[in-house]
Amino acid sequence: MLKSILKLILVIVIIIMGFQVNWIVGVAAILAILGYFVYVNRSAMYAQRGNLAYMRGDRAQALIWMEKAYDSKAFLPKHQIGYGYLLMKTGDLAKAEQMFEEVLQSAKASDIRIQAKLNVATVYWLKGKRDEALSMLEELANEVKNTLVYGNYGYFQILQGDLETALAYNLEAYAYNDSDITIMDNLAQNYYMLGRLDEAAEMYTKVVAKTPKHAESYYYYARTLQQLGQTEAAREQIETALGKELALVTPLTKEDIALFASELGEGEVEHKDKE
Repeated sequence: MLKSILKLILVIVIIIMGFQVNWIVGVAAILAILGYFVYVNRSAMYAQRGNLAYMRGDRAQALIWMEKAYDSKAFLPKHQIGYGYLLMKTGDLAKAEQMFEEVLQSAKASDIRIQAKLNVATVYWLKGKRDEALSMLEELANEVKNTLVYGNYGYFQILQGDLETALAYNLEAYAYNDSDITIMDNLAQNYYMLGRLDEAAEMYTKVVAKTPKHAESYYYYARTLQQLGQTEAAREQIETALGKELALVTPLTKEDIALFASELGEGEVEHKDKE
């Protein structure tokens, strides 16, 4: 804080001295300082443009801007994690892993390091190195109790298939934070996988009220409702699932969703691909 204040004072002094010499010198000093500010912060500006492109759905442009940010060297760890995640989404797992490992080597902030480790575990899973992924997540879960870790490890335990162990962890996660959508979604899916349909339906009611962005939530809710005999409600959920993007790590395909929609009589629903 003190360092920033001193820098601001120095800038003001330089501008004042410039104007005391001549107004042209003063204006030149302002332009030079602005140019320096833009140059020093160019990485963050490129990253911001990359984030905006990603939010618009333009992944190709987002990658271009994030690559420029990375090449500018003064790349903040939080932006590097965002770049790595984008690389995972586009299938470049080797480069994504490189981004996260570099963050682990350079970042000191614990929250950034936790995010990087979670993403490395995701890369491992996507590469088929599932034992390594689960081992890393288990180690992190033993060290850290927070919403992000609970949400990630709880989901990967479901994917692993040890559903009773997963349920114990996901109930612990829900006790820790009963309003986080990922934790709620994990618990709902866990209940569904165990055949505890009434509990799954109750939890999914809370999940969909938060408008989850991925198709899996609506798909498994539709499955739950269909098995409870609520076919019309199941159709509504699968129709929503058809228009949603799948999560990065998922046991489902778009074909799975389309097939179940067809079984429910929703086969003619337009498939709105949001890729």
